[in-house]
Amino acid sequence: MNTQKLNETLHLLDLFRNEKRFMLAYSGGKDSTLVSILFFRWLSMRGLTGKEVNVIHNDTQSELDILENWARDFMNQFCKAIEDSGNICQKLFSIPFQNFFVKTIILGYPAPSFAFRWCVNHLKIIPNKEMIKKLSGKKFILITGHREKESSTRASIIKNNSLTSCPLSGYSCNSSFFIKLDIKNGIKVMPIKDWTVNEVWEYLGTVKDFDLSGLYVLYNGNPEARYGCWHCTLVKIQKNIYNLPDNYYYLEALRIIYRAISDIEIFREKKEWGYSKLGPLNALGRGIMLKLFPIAEKYSGKRFYGLDEYKIENYSLRELFYEIDPNKADEILQKIKFRTRNNRFVSIKTLREIKINEYMLDKIYEYIKRNIAYNILEIRGNYVEKLLNEI
Repeated sequence: MNTQKLNETLHLLDLFRNEKRFMLAYSGGKDSTLVSILFFRWLSMRGLTGKEVNVIHNDTQSELDILENWARDFMNQFCKAIEDSGNICQKLFSIPFQNFFVKTIILGYPAPSFAFRWCVNHLKIIPNKEMIKKLSGKKFILITGHREKESSTRASIIKNNSLTSCPLSGYSCNSSFFIKLDIKNGIKVMPIKDWTVNEVWEYLGTVKDFDLSGLYVLYNGNPEARYGCWHCTLVKIQKNIYNLPDNYYYLEALRIIYRAISDIEIFREKKEWGYSKLGPLNALGRGIMLKLFPIAEKYSGKRFYGLDEYKIENYSLRELFYEIDPNKADEILQKIKFRTRNNRFVSIKTLREIKINEYMLDKIYEYIKRNIAYNILEIRGNYVEKLLNEI
């Protein structure tokens, strides 16, 4: 274990020993798990008590169940340890105002691309920022698990957003460990910025006071696996899926189909502005996705919890989309004022009754077969075909 890196991290945290309020950004991954444990160890080693600790987890309602279950388990362990050490701990979840299922079915959002990365802002950045803003009435320290060696993208973000001078009044510090934060009263710090992935796992391997078995199941021997929303189309291949049991491959199949439907003109509305003349998913595109969600659940044995946890007038999306009278569902949904350029509403009755013909199916397959992710998935079985054959 690199004791020099460990000591540097602890000495960095020492700059905050007189601070009262801390927020930890916790994703459930190895890096945020490590920085949380190091923060707890620092409090204990320095005998610090009476601190207010808020551990914040961004739940997009599109996480893989294996990740979300682990994240919630560790947060419970962490807060118990913090409270047992004489400090205060609160578990907080930032969730999107409109989750993926709302965006796709009600508003017709197509699969994100690098030209239209709607998901990053709506599912992650905005919910996190709003959560932190609610807690920013007094000075706070925001601790993250960002590492430069995590990826070239992360290294670039850190380089372009690191502070050029120490943000701590009356202290001398290495400003490269601090990153810009456009929320008042806050200082954002990256205690493990310089750690390598091997150093992260080496330290986690020494941890005995937390049960990390869920973390090891999540990574399944792949130390650099990275997890995000199951439907993410900003990556070509969801490599993390291949760390998991093969029933998760149906989620990759659904992601591939969503990408294809979003790229096909017959499943999109037309629009007159922007770089593309293809607008939101039309009734056909949304109706196909509506039918595919329960089919993918059946084959994978996994439940899309975002359909259950997101509620409108005390009805879950699952109830509105599939179970209650469609006229009542439409009445409820039409009360919601969604901020869009024009009225994108398509009745639930229409979506439930959508039929797909051979021409549409052939078109979907045509686009799917251009996708490298399909070529890789196809080697493992006919997961895409099983989903489409049931529509």
